[in-house]
Amino acid sequence: MSHASVGVARGILRNAGALFLVGLFAKGAGLLISVLVARFLGPGAMGLFAVLFSVSVLIETFISLGMSNSLVRDVAARPTEAPPVFIAALKLVAAISILPTAGLLVAAWVFAHDPVTRDCLMILAFGTPLSGAFIVAQAVLQGTERVLLLTWVTFAARVLSLLFLVWAFFGGAGLAAAFLSRLLFQVLALAVFARVILAGRDVGAAAHSTRKLLGRAVPFAVNTAIRELATRLPALVLPASVGLAASGVFDSANRVRSTLGMTMSASITGLMPAFARSAGEAEGAAGRLVGFSLKYMCLGMALVATGMTVLAGWIVHLLYGEAFAAAVLPLQLLAWAQVLTAMDAVLQQAMLAREAVAPAIRHSALGVLAQGALLVLLSQLVGLQGASIAVLLAAAATLAMDLRHVVARLTPFGAWHFAGAPLAASACVAVLILATGRLGLPLQALIALGSWCAAVALFRVLPLEELRFMRRLVTSARGGSAGKP
Repeated sequence: MSHASVGVARGILRNAGALFLVGLFAKGAGLLISVLVARFLGPGAMGLFAVLFSVSVLIETFISLGMSNSLVRDVAARPTEAPPVFIAALKLVAAISILPTAGLLVAAWVFAHDPVTRDCLMILAFGTPLSGAFIVAQAVLQGTERVLLLTWVTFAARVLSLLFLVWAFFGGAGLAAAFLSRLLFQVLALAVFARVILAGRDVGAAAHSTRKLLGRAVPFAVNTAIRELATRLPALVLPASVGLAASGVFDSANRVRSTLGMTMSASITGLMPAFARSAGEAEGAAGRLVGFSLKYMCLGMALVATGMTVLAGWIVHLLYGEAFAAAVLPLQLLAWAQVLTAMDAVLQQAMLAREAVAPAIRHSALGVLAQGALLVLLSQLVGLQGASIAVLLAAAATLAMDLRHVVARLTPFGAWHFAGAPLAASACVAVLILATGRLGLPLQALIALGSWCAAVALFRVLPLEELRFMRRLVTSARGGSAGKP
């Protein structure tokens, strides 16, 4: 591994780290909203919140048309065109928002007899175009690499919106306040983002083609919508299968997992430029970049899943209370499902960067179909644990399809070294921790540590060459920091 590889790794880590903070502020606050809903309003309201929130996210995915990915790539290539691209994206979002806004208003009229649902649907309806505008503004700023601005604005807007929600709940407000708080966050952030993007606008510049923007974004939109549906599918399926209250309990666990997943997806976006540039390089170099990204995503997420599995009881009790105790085992299983999902997200970025959009869409769609069928079957047979197993199995199937395609047709790399060995080590640790779940926390922590050491050695996950590379990476980072004034 050369010094150039160290530079590439540092660049990826820097961009991914900054975007991770953006995702952490945004998605972590979403978890806090669900915690407040559970604490103040109970499992029934949590179930309704899960359904309506999933609907709102799917609508936002639809109206943004995958521009979160395409805008990042296009603006990064031509930063000076950011203002006209942003304006064209706003026009496109405004036009597309008409249909879902009308649908939400009709739904609010249908639920006129239920004031809680009606009010929530009304807020979602009027906030739909603003939510779409927020998404495209965030993508444009990511493309111009204004990550510091993204970080502090996201943090400040989230804090203000959460303070409003706490004040509203203590004042006796209902579920509608949760959606109003989310809309407040988006409006505050959008106001700052739009001002910054349009500040350098050249009034004489040519307008960007909305039709061209639409054509480039649609393939990304389809794939993003399918993958978002995979995350939200349990909230849509389980109410009919196990009931609204039990669905709310499962969603409390799934929301912790999806919050982690959404936060990681923000940082994974930072891989797109590196993957796109590597497409023109030698096949071996491109394969190693994808392979190492895949491997260390697996190890990093597996360590997080280990901590979540050991501390699952504490996490559920601290966030949701004793009424959600049944969410502990689902949370443990979903944490390991997220390891597979995060690895697959890396492979998807590699496929999209090489314009292999059709296979990415096909594999994601098959994964969603498998998850839907397994959710219905296993939730009826085993309850909430069965639903968690369904998510885990569907994630494994999608990962297997994408891994096979990338290795066989796009950029070959050692599948066992970069994917098989870290997955095998992670699986051994997961099984051992779950099997010893009745032991005390200190003893289970020791078991987790010992099992990781044994699994890494057994499967030779970290060869000496990679350990030396990581040492050079740390040394290079320290040298760069020391050289700054």
